[in-house]
Amino acid sequence: MRSSLWFLVVLLAGSPASAFAAQVAGTAAAQVPAPASDVPVPGRPAINSPIPLLDPADTDVVMSESFMRAHPDLQYRLRGLGALQRGEDSQGADYLRMAARYADKLSQAFLAQLYWTGQGLPLDRALGYVWMDLAAERATPMLLADREKYWAALDEQERARALREGKAIYAEYGDKVAQPRLEAAMRRALKDDLRARGSNRSSQLEMCVGDWRIVDAHLICKRTVSSERYYQDRYWKPAAYWQWQEQQMRVPREDIQVGSPVQVKKGG
Repeated sequence: MRSSLWFLVVLLAGSPASAFAAQVAGTAAAQVPAPASDVPVPGRPAINSPIPLLDPADTDVVMSESFMRAHPDLQYRLRGLGALQRGEDSQGADYLRMAARYADKLSQAFLAQLYWTGQGLPLDRALGYVWMDLAAERATPMLLADREKYWAALDEQERARALREGKAIYAEYGDKVAQPRLEAAMRRALKDDLRARGSNRSSQLEMCVGDWRIVDAHLICKRTVSSERYYQDRYWKPAAYWQWQEQQMRVPREDIQVGSPVQVKKGG
């Protein structure tokens, strides 16, 4: 049996790289509810799973507070997963919806599952399908397969309502509007960051990404990375960033340990 959201909690969930990440993510493992039909869902996620295709040396970059501020898709996804882990289901759904506005397909897929199961949101299988359809917008194979499972489980009335209500959700959260929204946020953050740092991207410049304090008006930083590593194209240039995101969603499932899937029959 296959996990519907096999990669969902892997990216930016539970890495010990920064106090910021620990603050928003929490420490308890999320318990994913059983669905209302024959649609597979993951069991208890492995919160300490590695980030796919991420050089360990880049973990401090991606999990730093400055990086998260510049990437609201990842920041709100992490906050949403953290809230769910703490049992704050409604808050978790709100954060995931915020991440979804920035074209985060994993958050959109998790919202689909929350609607499908009624965790943190009113149980609504039609909307669950709409969100999974949106998550599969880029034709990611695993999400396309899950979308078809959702569709097959709907009755005719649910299908009709999904088609009606999907238009408004696509208008707000589809890639056509959501990707430019994130790209604008990244550009603003990068511009402000470079202005503050004197536009210096030299590989010789060490940047503080965590465990810092001020002593006698001097910054004491225990965790630094080179600016060359921090400003890699895949983290800041839109085309490279979307490619990086897509590569992670296509990592083979067996390479990402997120726990055993659970298959629950309708009415079970």
